[in-house]
Amino acid sequence: MALSANINKYIQNSLIRGKLCKWDKLIINVYITPITANISNKEFFVSQVLSAMQNWNKVLKEHYINVHFNPVGTAAQADIIVHWVKVGRVNEGMCKYLSVIDNRINKISIDIGLPNTYGRETSELSIYCAIMHEFGHALGLGHGVEIDDIMFVPHQKNISIPSENDIHVLKKIYE
Repeated sequence: MALSANINKYIQNSLIRGKLCKWDKLIINVYITPITANISNKEFFVSQVLSAMQNWNKVLKEHYINVHFNPVGTAAQADIIVHWVKVGRVNEGMCKYLSVIDNRINKISIDIGLPNTYGRETSELSIYCAIMHEFGHALGLGHGVEIDDIMFVPHQKNISIPSENDIHVLKKIYE
């Protein structure tokens, strides 16, 4: 696939306070908070976060982008803290930039939606795709412009790997 004709809009969508922002460290420490909600498959959700981190790490390495996610055991060690929240739909998520100074990302909070009795049922793949999307934001990506971008909204429930557009914008951010 060729780059989107709208790639400049994707770059514009990635600006934070008018700038492309990135981590200025090699290792981004991630703490996954315990799931306190009464759900039966807690391990599954945690495994999806770890899998998303591993897959982003693989993509970053393949494209010579010199940062990677590292799971840590405490919130005090973390640059990113993953929280679990009850929302209307299980595949919702939110990435909050808690500290961005100049063009440097320093601290992020990611909320991942857990199943809700009244929400619609979603697949394991759609949960994973939403987590991949939020970790894309954590790397500095804004919303994509093509339906096959992992950063496109609304989330496409079957897009689980970054597109050529996603990679292009990541490279632009980390050049």
